[in-house]
Amino acid sequence: MTRRVGLLGGTFDPPHLGHLVVAECARVELELDEVRLLVAGDPYQKSTTSTSEHRVAMVRAAVADDEHLTIDTRELDRSGPTYTADTLAELTAETPETRWFFILGEDAAAGLSTWERVEEAFALAAFVVVTRPGDAAPDAATLPDAIVHLQIPQLEVSSTELRERFAAGRATRYLVPLPVDAYVRTHRLYGNDDG
Repeated sequence: MTRRVGLLGGTFDPPHLGHLVVAECARVELELDEVRLLVAGDPYQKSTTSTSEHRVAMVRAAVADDEHLTIDTRELDRSGPTYTADTLAELTAETPETRWFFILGEDAAAGLSTWERVEEAFALAAFVVVTRPGDAAPDAATLPDAIVHLQIPQLEVSSTELRERFAAGRATRYLVPLPVDAYVRTHRLYGNDDG
């Protein structure tokens, strides 16, 4: 029987409830067996603040109590920029019987035309575009017809804003999973001094 597995890529710096809502909505509404949070290594279009070790630890803490969510760290083992086409080719070679669903927000989908070897990636996975607050919808002419659109509850939370909130000592509880909040404070990530 073909397994259906979602991949939600990101820097997860930090992972927040918006990420988990996207993963769970995709899992339920697309009837996926699992969703993997794919921690980006050196994403060529984005930068990170925290080390990969901290980002992995935060994602592990975020998904620890959910049997349907897992973490995938393969991109961290590669040197240089990481490309989705390479990751999907590797996953397909490992488990050719799995049907892959690559989940991304409208903001990322709007830039798909700039991705390296995007046509290869489209051939290896179904691309699922989820709605996010404040992002422009991608131009339909730049996307393949097979793209799946998924409406999710609108949560106004971003990793950038959360880093700023932690640094300023502002409230973050209930915006990130409680174990992530504790991890950030224990390790004094993002310049917070309130431990």
